[in-house]
Amino acid sequence: MNALFSILLKNLILLALVVISLVFIFTQYIGYREVRYVFLGLGILYVLASCLEAYVLSTVKHTTTKFTYFPDGLIAKRVIKIIAFVVIGVLLFYSGSIIRYMAFICFLIAFTEIAVTLWRRMKNLCFVALEDDQLIISTNKIETTTAKEIQKIETRHGLTYFVNYSGKAITLRTDMMESNLAFKSALDSWIISNHLSDKVIPG
Repeated sequence: MNALFSILLKNLILLALVVISLVFIFTQYIGYREVRYVFLGLGILYVLASCLEAYVLSTVKHTTTKFTYFPDGLIAKRVIKIIAFVVIGVLLFYSGSIIRYMAFICFLIAFTEIAVTLWRRMKNLCFVALEDDQLIISTNKIETTTAKEIQKIETRHGLTYFVNYSGKAITLRTDMMESNLAFKSALDSWIISNHLSDKVIPG
């Protein structure tokens, strides 16, 4: 499935939820009974679409070796986002006004973040991959760089830095990788095969 389609699908479902919520709040076209079924149906679709998006975005070639990478930073960002939406949802729910029904969307997003994080963990969708001349990192987002873009590679204190000619740096917590030694061996081979040995700065 096309990655763009999966992103659009998730966002369209969320947009539909927002629109339906506003129609319910400000008009008489949707009743209390109907809106519960609509919220439930679209809510389930939103969670499934989010899991599908995570899966599609993390797709690489079948022959590519992936190394599971689930750093603390990934969890921290997810936890902050979950707490933020739960707090907003609680404030809306106890606002005492009709907009309290918008709290459902906040709680849905928070729940979806939990579901997607667990899905990523169970399916090893957070990883580092060395695919041909590309370095691919799949965590909260997909980061890629090619061998020819790399100006230097530096390792120190359990961190590996890939610095591009543009000045952008990709940082890996290699000390937190489950297959640390296997990744280091694969990285050494990738560096040699892409003629980057002179770019490596000893730590």
